[in-house]
Amino acid sequence: MTLANRITIFRLVLVPVFCGMMFAYTVDRPLLRVAALVLYIVAALSDALDGYVARRYNQVSHLGRRLDPLADKLLVNLGLVFMAANPQFHPVVPMWFPAAVLSRDVLIVLGAYVINERYGPVRVRPRPSGKITTAVQMTTMVVLLLALPGADWLLWATLLFSVWSLVDYLFFGWTQVTEKETSR
Repeated sequence: MTLANRITIFRLVLVPVFCGMMFAYTVDRPLLRVAALVLYIVAALSDALDGYVARRYNQVSHLGRRLDPLADKLLVNLGLVFMAANPQFHPVVPMWFPAAVLSRDVLIVLGAYVINERYGPVRVRPRPSGKITTAVQMTTMVVLLLALPGADWLLWATLLFSVWSLVDYLFFGWTQVTEKETSR
């Protein structure tokens, strides 16, 4: 197993620990929030590190291409769900917010599945819009964990980036469909 994949698996292992801290957090246990913040930052930095290691040392693999986005999505989506579900967490994360972010990911996966089933293999590649959206989502998580002013504004910005990347991925998928149709 490559070093890059080990780093990604390390991030996957951090996800339930992070979620457990968010679940157990209460106002009278502020160290849990601090520990969750540190853990989240370590996990987010490991995202950059595994990609760097994979490219720099020629360790790009099929497994890594699957695990890396999965680790990112689990970290962000489950983190948001646990923040929204914890009534002691402030600033308040409305329950519709993680539902909207998760819906984006589900729609992208379903779109790829439908294209694959109906038109044949689909090229699923990271898009710049997806990378930017993930960076904005991860930044939003840090701002929420730090309880910085402007978190409400950042939730809306994150939602807009999520919608933008969804449209971009759907357009990219549709382009593949029309290319296959015209080549028949």
